Amino acid sequence: MSTDQTILIVDDSTTYRRLIAGLLKQWGYSVYEAENGEDALRALLSWPINLMISDWEMPVMDGLTLCRRVRAQFSDRYIYLILLTARESIDDLRAGFEAGANDFLRKPVNQIELQARLHAGQRILDLELMLAARNARLSEALKQIETDLQAAARLQQSILPAHNLRHGDYCADWLFVPSAYVSGDIFNLFPLNERYVGFYGVDVAGHGVGAAMVSLAVARQFLHGRSVEPFLFTHGQPAAPHEVVRILNQRFCAENDEVLSYFTMVYGVLDTRSGEGRLCQAGHPTPLIVRAGGEVVAVGEGGMPVGLMEGLTWDEQAFLLAPGDRLCLYSDGITECENPQHELFGQARLETLLAIEAQTPLAQLFPHISAALARWRAEAEALQATVTDDISLFIIEHLPVTEEKL
Repeated sequence: MSTDQTILIVDDSTTYRRLIAGLLKQWGYSVYEAENGEDALRALLSWPINLMISDWEMPVMDGLTLCRRVRAQFSDRYIYLILLTARESIDDLRAGFEAGANDFLRKPVNQIELQARLHAGQRILDLELMLAARNARLSEALKQIETDLQAAARLQQSILPAHNLRHGDYCADWLFVPSAYVSGDIFNLFPLNERYVGFYGVDVAGHGVGAAMVSLAVARQFLHGRSVEPFLFTHGQPAAPHEVVRILNQRFCAENDEVLSYFTMVYGVLDTRSGEGRLCQAGHPTPLIVRAGGEVVAVGEGGMPVGLMEGLTWDEQAFLLAPGDRLCLYSDGITECENPQHELFGQARLETLLAIEAQTPLAQLFPHISAALARWRAEAEALQATVTDDISLFIIEHLPVTEEKL
């Protein structure tokens, strides 16, 4: 037995306490003594003791009360508690265990039984130490993972478009609330040439790092560095949106032979001179056009998500974005946001909210949307602390005539 193992003996009988202490010292233990519960608590505060043998019947504080106090007060280390008692009833044993005792010894103590109980207690303490060491390593690993996730979140944020993005007579802004550090949602508005702009909204299946990495891969398909990818053009003109989606599906199916990874998206092209546009909807929530007067029009033809299987084709739909109109791309984290009764927020509520806010400047609109979703969830915290799915809302606005070319 190593001499660094320490035991606290608590008994109001000096004779009995020293009898047990003498045995323990012979077996190689370092022994501390206390004659009552109050003295025992002070000893536990002063010394790194993790094994205690206490009498049940004591003045000042009995053994049951001492066990309860130890369990309540010493959460920083595990203390193995053995009660000495002449009691034998099941009710007494149940009361002892409920108070926090680990084991019992009958008085008078048998030396062989005492050694056996101490060995059992030491095994438990060794397991506790092993668990504490593993938990410490796990805690360090979790801290490193958290640091890495924060770095990944900063990387993802860096590729999102700027707020109040402006291209000629068109501006864009967004609401983005990831359910974790990183998200599978991504969106953008970017120039294809001096006349046309492209736009997309993407929602990768799943959450977290895996979804975020796929979303980054999708974003790279549109802009590599500062250059627009060649497949977005056909004979010097912007490629048809449905053809762009078909090519993306072909690429991602070829790359995902072993792992099923798919995403929903909307991709479109907009003529900044005329306001005419075309978009392709691939499994993504149906885009909405909010007219300057508050009318809401759904634009899209549905379609399968991208990356599920080869050989799929998609349709596209034309639209017109007149001055004052807004094109809204959103993820299902908004429409599938649940209240405490598990009722979905739904597209109809979103349309009503966007219609009411049709004249609200974008910078003020997004806080209103965020607050409405938080109220729907009936949560007191900020929306960022409550969402269970990634939320994104990307709005492209054809500026009213009075705001054009400022």
